[in-house]
Amino acid sequence: MSAAELHIVYEADEDRTGKIIATARAGVFAARGEAWFGCDLNAFVKGLRSYPLSWDKPPMIEGGYFDGQGGLAQCLVRIVIRPYDFRGHLLVHADLATLVQSTADADVQNSASIRFLTEYALVERFATELAQVLNGKREAAILIGTMS
Repeated sequence: MSAAELHIVYEADEDRTGKIIATARAGVFAARGEAWFGCDLNAFVKGLRSYPLSWDKPPMIEGGYFDGQGGLAQCLVRIVIRPYDFRGHLLVHADLATLVQSTADADVQNSASIRFLTEYALVERFATELAQVLNGKREAAILIGTMS
């Protein structure tokens, strides 16, 4: 990994769902998380390709365990890419966590929030790679951070 990057692998299932394994690093900080997703991943790729990215509703995916009423009880993977400034820099924000089977184990859950800057050309390349990953034509998609 470079000084800052987001690395995504996808393991497809037969029922149009799949597991995202996300690893992020910014400097000496690093984290890994995995969660199951459905077809909302294609909407994420489409959102990444929009220009300019929305300040109010940036491209985002989040997954983990739901509470049965549509809410997220335990977030294991959340990735948001939003505008950072008016010079065209983008902020990559990845919240990644380990699985905890019950609330009694919440104290042993590891989680991290990794953030770094990138730019539109690198996000476009990442979107292309991620689409290929989702279609089984590539092993991993990598979004590289820029030096700020």
